[in-house]
Amino acid sequence: MRFFVADAFTQKPFYGNPAGVVLLNDDHAISKETMLNIAKEVRFSETAFVRQRSDNEFVLLYFTPVSEIDLCGHATIATFYVLKEESIIQENKKYIAHTRTGAIEVTVEDGKVMMEQAEPQMMETSEEMNFDETTLAELLGIEAGEIGDDKYSLKPRIVSTGLWDMIIPVRSKHTLFTISPNLDGIEDFCRINNIVSFHVFTLDEHRALANCRDFAPLYGIPEESATGTANGALIYYLYTHGVVQPDVTYEIIQGETMGRMSNIFASLKYKDGIYKAFVGGHARVIIKGDLHI
Repeated sequence: MRFFVADAFTQKPFYGNPAGVVLLNDDHAISKETMLNIAKEVRFSETAFVRQRSDNEFVLLYFTPVSEIDLCGHATIATFYVLKEESIIQENKKYIAHTRTGAIEVTVEDGKVMMEQAEPQMMETSEEMNFDETTLAELLGIEAGEIGDDKYSLKPRIVSTGLWDMIIPVRSKHTLFTISPNLDGIEDFCRINNIVSFHVFTLDEHRALANCRDFAPLYGIPEESATGTANGALIYYLYTHGVVQPDVTYEIIQGETMGRMSNIFASLKYKDGIYKAFVGGHARVIIKGDLHI
């Protein structure tokens, strides 16, 4: 089996978010238990296993070091960049990735891999959950008054474009960078409420639309340097609040506090009667070899 390490959402080695990518041929009979063990061995936040179904269709499975997950944005970006580098796919064509959340469209445009997100959903938190900003602030180690923003009426909401994430606005980059998360508390909160992560962002960023941090300890990820699905949820959340417009590509920065700055690109496009989020970026392959399993 061919194995790769690719840094997603960057053009620089050792920046962005690293993912393992395993290319499976038709004759590779591999169990999910073995996939999980490989993910544990390589210890990246996610490892993707990809099998080609046809010229333009691929089946992807994703594993963290602790479990299989339905979808992973940065591992999808890494996977399709690897497929391009190996001349299995070509630029300026559309491909279909079959995941546990359904089939999603992926394109490679000007060196950037862009992936369609699942149908956007916003949870009615007042009916389905019981939380307040004080609770969220305590879990993040910040003052409750720092949650929100100074221009728009932004409040924490649970949003999905494939995975459910708690989207939390904070007023300044200083607050974002000085978060001291209670990871055990966040893990319990996410488990109880069936969400993946706390995705915290600020619009206090002159280089891009937003700067963000993502905490997913329930899935063995204390903090992630780039999160495709959560930023898909973020761009849709910002659209519903009038912050962004359709058919415009915005840049989001993540991972600075980890020393792995990521440049994530996101937009909204009208498709199938709704506005869907598309998220992507560049990638850089830094390791390739073989798995002897």
